[in-house]
Amino acid sequence: MSGQRMQRAKDKIEVMRKWSLKSRDLCLPHLIPLSRQPLLLEYNSKMAPISFKVNPEFAQISELVPRLFICGVSALSPANMKAFKISLIVNATKEVPNLKSLGEIQRIKLWVDDTTDEDLFPHFDIVADQIHAVIQDGGNVLVHCVAGVSRSASICLAYLTKYHFRSLRAAYHLMCSKRPMVRPNLGFWRQLIHYEQLIKGNAGSVRIVRDEAQPDKLLPDVYLKNVIPERVPSPDRYEKLDEPRERQHSGARPKFRPVLEPLTEIAEAAA
Repeated sequence: MSGQRMQRAKDKIEVMRKWSLKSRDLCLPHLIPLSRQPLLLEYNSKMAPISFKVNPEFAQISELVPRLFICGVSALSPANMKAFKISLIVNATKEVPNLKSLGEIQRIKLWVDDTTDEDLFPHFDIVADQIHAVIQDGGNVLVHCVAGVSRSASICLAYLTKYHFRSLRAAYHLMCSKRPMVRPNLGFWRQLIHYEQLIKGNAGSVRIVRDEAQPDKLLPDVYLKNVIPERVPSPDRYEKLDEPRERQHSGARPKFRPVLEPLTEIAEAAA
């Protein structure tokens, strides 16, 4: 192993050691509930405090479908865990530890950053299946990141696409109706589109397009104000359309004869 690779491996091990999930490395978080004040999570004396600036509106816990909840870090309190009867917490961050104060709730921690080059794809299917298993057993699942906007939303979209909706687009529209601020980054959208293609066997219901206001910027078309709706007819519609098509194409086909508007009328309309 080269010197650089060895150093990277050592750095990764050091990060994992610092953010160990052992309960002795954690203590109660100190939350500052004032509007737009930083959220401080303090650990033991060996670790420096970490500060997060979290918009208060992101602190709410949103129920996307029965038994599946999403939130930001500032909603992580023992009272909320009890009120929502949470039995599994999916922590989709590198920077937020699994908090001891939340009790003996089952945890899944994903060591991911909110960057466009972060590889979240390998987690989609495994975590979606785990969420589904817990919900099927009657449990409630909470997925969180720092703001409840990008990383946690991407994990929830993977689950919703696989188990609740025929398409990623439909899953996003449902999520947006429940939590309007959700906005996964472009890299996560590319991975979600690929995931939908694999599990649904389609070409993908969401497209990456250029923003007309900023031509050098790419974004998923669901972020546009005027989005072309998904054109995926249901099986019933296919059955109704197939029969008249067959009758139309049987026998001699009438010759197409275009009807031309008089030039004077076009000129008047333009005027």
